[in-house]
Amino acid sequence: MDGAREEFEAAGADLVLIGQLTPRHAAHFRRRQKIQLPVLADAERRSYKAAGAKVGSLGDLLGPKVVAKGALTTLRTRKLQGRTLGHPAQLGGAMVIAPSGEVLFEQMAKDASDNVEPRELLAALAT
Repeated sequence: MDGAREEFEAAGADLVLIGQLTPRHAAHFRRRQKIQLPVLADAERRSYKAAGAKVGSLGDLLGPKVVAKGALTTLRTRKLQGRTLGHPAQLGGAMVIAPSGEVLFEQMAKDASDNVEPRELLAALAT
C-alpha cells in the first residue's frame, strides 16, 4: 500500500494501517519496512473484531494457494515476512470510510493470501 500512497493523497484520502501491535512495535515496523504510512497500534485487536475480521484456520494460513502467493510475493518484492506479532491467525482486511463515517468499501480477508489491491480502494474513493 505504501507504494500507492501518492495516488491516495492525490485522491484526497488518508491511508492508514492498523496493526495488532504496541506503539513501539508499530514504529519499529515502519522503520524496518521503510514505509511512510501511519501505523496505528491495536494490540487488543478491537478494530479487527469491530470490522468482522476472522481468525483463520490452518488451511487459511498455510493452504497451497496461500503458500504459492507468499512465495511469488517474496520473489517479486524481495521482502520476507518478519516475526509475527499478536495473534498469529488473525486475518486482516481493508476498508474505505468516508469522513461522515459511511463505509464505502469493505473486504475482510478470507485467507492469508486475500489482500486488496490499491486500485480497488482507489475505485471506491471515486464513487
